[in-house]
Amino acid sequence: MPFLDVTQFLTDPDFADRFTVRRRNESVDKHGRSTIVETRIPNVIGVVTMGSQSDLDRRDDFQVTTRALTVVCKFALRGEVSQYQPDVIVWRGDNYLVKHVDLYPHFGPGFYQAECYSVDRTDAQPYMSEFTPDFTFNLASSSGRLPLLG
Repeated sequence: MPFLDVTQFLTDPDFADRFTVRRRNESVDKHGRSTIVETRIPNVIGVVTMGSQSDLDRRDDFQVTTRALTVVCKFALRGEVSQYQPDVIVWRGDNYLVKHVDLYPHFGPGFYQAECYSVDRTDAQPYMSEFTPDFTFNLASSSGRLPLLG
C-alpha cells in the first residue's frame, strides 16, 4: 500500500466537485408497507469521474443511455443497508443511485469510493464549460500574446 496521502488534492477545488446526497430512511409497518423519509445533504465535496462507458440501450418502446459515475469523498455514502434505501447523488442536475461503496484508506484517512448509476430516464444536457478565451489566434491584435520559440 502506498504511503502518499492525497487528501489535500482530493478536496482541492481544482479536482473536487460539490454535490447533494439524498439520504433515504426507510421504515416498514406491520402490514409490510414502506415509508421513506428523505434528508438532503448539500455541498458534499468529492472527486466525480466517469464510471464506465455511456452505452445506449435500445428497446422496442424506448431507448436509454446508461451513465455511471465514480465518486471519491470523505462523506460516508451508503449503498443498501438495513433501514435505509441506497443514497442518491444529485450532480449537475442528474440523479445517480449508489450501487457499491468501498472504504479507500489508500487515498488518505476516511475516504470512500462509490459506484453510482443514473436513475433518470433522460439526463440533463451535458455540462459545458464557462471558459471562453479572450483572444483568437487569427487576429492581428492577439499575435503578440504568445512568446516566439526560437
